[in-house]
Amino acid sequence: MSEREVEREQEPRLLPVAKLNGQEFLVDIENRQFRKFMNPDEVIGMHSQEGRKMLKDMQGGEWSCHGLSMGTTDEAEV
Repeated sequence: MSEREVEREQEPRLLPVAKLNGQEFLVDIENRQFRKFMNPDEVIGMHSQEGRKMLKDMQGGEWSCHGLSMGTTDEAEV
């Protein structure tokens, strides 16, 4: 893995949150995935059948923005 890839993994990113049928999903556009807000390890690909249906259902829905760190941080940095 190159040094640049390691840096990229640790950069914090802001991910929009979409709410669908009372459930919130992080919208990871860069990786083309939806992640359950309460369990971000559960991933739904945007190009999957379920992901395409979600995109269609989310049009015109409520959106907000939350910060999510994609890497580890030292407590002193926070």
